[in-house]
Amino acid sequence: MRLEIQEDFDKIQCTNQIEEETKQFIDDQIHHKKRWGLKLALSFAVTLLVCGFSYWFYFIPVVTITLDGETSIELQINRLDRVIDVTTYDKLGKEWCKQENPWHQYYEDILQGLNDNEEWMITVYSKDEAVCQKIYEQTKNCTQENKQIHCRIGRHTRQSNDTTQTQNHHKKGHHK
Repeated sequence: MRLEIQEDFDKIQCTNQIEEETKQFIDDQIHHKKRWGLKLALSFAVTLLVCGFSYWFYFIPVVTITLDGETSIELQINRLDRVIDVTTYDKLGKEWCKQENPWHQYYEDILQGLNDNEEWMITVYSKDEAVCQKIYEQTKNCTQENKQIHCRIGRHTRQSNDTTQTQNHHKKGHHK
């Protein structure tokens, strides 16, 4: 079949200029298709990178805030100061989560909404001391009107006594 097409094309008579323009047009079309595929591949790669970076940026926690009162609640905070994960250790904590629905809210809004009649101990943990200090200061500012809330900075290392002590309190059911 290909040979037949070649023979038919050989029978066509045209000037050299038209022949050159036709060859140039066909060549441009072939390379244009190749460029389109390259553009599509690059666009796909950039989209994957943006999605991966966005996931890392939004869903990786940088700070942990523990709320210890009648219940114990652990809030994982991302770089945008939003709650991305909540861990509760008892039935009251689960009820609080259903009532407050803290996921994807700003942690400051959650802290300002804490019950004024209840005593809370808030501990801020982070591997990055600068971020930890910043969140701690913001936490103190959010809760300074409520005298029932006490804030502190915890150490967040692998062998940290603060982290181990807090986890042991959660397991034993001690919340204050």
